[in-house]
Amino acid sequence: MKKRFYGMIITALCITLALACQAKRVKAQETSGEEGLENLQIMTRSSTIVINDPKELLRMAEAPGDVYDLACDIDMAGIEWKPFAFHGVLNGRGHSILNLTISQTGDAVRETYDGNMKVYDTYFAGMFDEMSGTICKVSDLNLVNLRIDVETDQPCFIGSFAGYMEDAKIENCSVQGILQLRAHDRMFGVGGMIGYGCGEIKDCTADVTLTCIDTDASTKDEQFMGGVCAAGYPDLHHNTVAIRGFDSDHGYVHDGGLIGMYMFYPKGKSYRGSITDNYASGKITFYEDNKNRRAYCNGFIGEIMNWDFENGRNKNDFVRDEVYTYDVDLMPHSCDNPVMKEEVVPPGCEFGYTKYVCETCGYEETDHYTLREHNYEWVTEKEATETDWGRKRGVCKDCGAETSELIPKIIPEPTPESEEQTAETLTETDADDAPKEQSSEVLQEKESLNQRIGENKGWILLISICITGIAAVIVWILWKRSNEKEA
Repeated sequence: MKKRFYGMIITALCITLALACQAKRVKAQETSGEEGLENLQIMTRSSTIVINDPKELLRMAEAPGDVYDLACDIDMAGIEWKPFAFHGVLNGRGHSILNLTISQTGDAVRETYDGNMKVYDTYFAGMFDEMSGTICKVSDLNLVNLRIDVETDQPCFIGSFAGYMEDAKIENCSVQGILQLRAHDRMFGVGGMIGYGCGEIKDCTADVTLTCIDTDASTKDEQFMGGVCAAGYPDLHHNTVAIRGFDSDHGYVHDGGLIGMYMFYPKGKSYRGSITDNYASGKITFYEDNKNRRAYCNGFIGEIMNWDFENGRNKNDFVRDEVYTYDVDLMPHSCDNPVMKEEVVPPGCEFGYTKYVCETCGYEETDHYTLREHNYEWVTEKEATETDWGRKRGVCKDCGAETSELIPKIIPEPTPESEEQTAETLTETDADDAPKEQSSEVLQEKESLNQRIGENKGWILLISICITGIAAVIVWILWKRSNEKEA
């Protein structure tokens, strides 16, 4: 009778545990696939790093696998940026990085392949020299007035967001910038979004001026240029490109409004690609100083090595402009007698900038962007005290843009005992304790995370009780049997 009773207890506990585990399994299945990956990222956001200023943006290089959110627009004017390998998540939250300037490659070295499957150890430059991994993603980020100017004697690719991409994603981003590469060693190229690689780029906009200059006429290199990607097999969906390209090459040209050369790699790679609903406009001016000429330059893809991809609803308004004079490098501004007039456009609800116009040839360029200066009307949401920071929210009277700022703690009136500690010292000390200001989207997401954690606590408690109960019963049975044997 007792044995039957014990068996019933154990059976009931096991059934309870099985049901709890099954419920958790069903809940996990409901968020499987792509939605599940998003939820996984959100559930790990308890350690999300919020970026508020240039110093915090630079510190990304110290933890390139973490999850980051931009809380505001950031001006990187006057700060040299060294590219680094990134395999985390960066959500721009619709904010912009202004005046990012890059003049060197990163430390990453990866193998790249030309159309003949020759392999090259290659260097890269961009905001990141490399973006890699299926979890790696950059979204909702705008690069405004990006400037990349690299000269190297190594195989090299440059791109706005990454010089090299492998299985990563770029989504709902934009870039407006000028990229230039001077190289000569066998294989190199310039891409509007990425230099070389594979992955997915969708819902993005690129307004780019690309220049690629071969600095050695004695070697016959492979050169690539594309409004989105110079070479590789990225999946492209719903992207819009405006390209102004200038390519001076003494080898073999592969230029395209979207991709310079589309090819699978390494040799024997099997893949089904997808390139749909993209639009490319603009012009690529180039020369190919080579008797064995190829001169691939088209509005869609310069040269297609593999045709195994979905191709639909892509459009272009593209001009192929080949020249046959090889002694002068092709440049965006090649006026013999430039006379530049500048006009400063002050910031308001839009970014400020300086506009340069050549009075001789009409060439135009914008530079030196400045952060927006909204006309905020402020409302205090939380009063500051001697122990807590306050918060105020501002709404722009002109455009409705919203922001929030912290209000410093109130510094108490000095007493005879505290006269040695000045108000300045108090402010500096308390500044270290100031909470990091975050965007409303980040705050909402963290609140959602807390709610999810609260929902999970019930399951965790139930499972813990079941496991504890089973362990207690087993220990009690073993103890009982031991007593029976001794008896």
